[in-house]
Amino acid sequence: MAEWKTLKQTTVEVGGNNFVEINIKQPPEGENLFIGISKGWYTDEGQKRYKTNILFGKDKKEDIIKALSEIDSGL
Repeated sequence: MAEWKTLKQTTVEVGGNNFVEINIKQPPEGENLFIGISKGWYTDEGQKRYKTNILFGKDKKEDIIKALSEIDSGL
């Protein structure tokens, strides 16, 4: 079985031993790109462990950014 290819990735430390990982992925067969957001933590040995994730089409990026901005501006 072919693997998804990670094209870019960044990690945001969110306190304690927790992190959020954001990446752009490409499926094994296909030209569509996807944005993945994963929540996780570091083990005592420093290894990443993942709790949950969400994946959406890269074409939805502007909609997600707009929604975050709207939520933030209401505070």
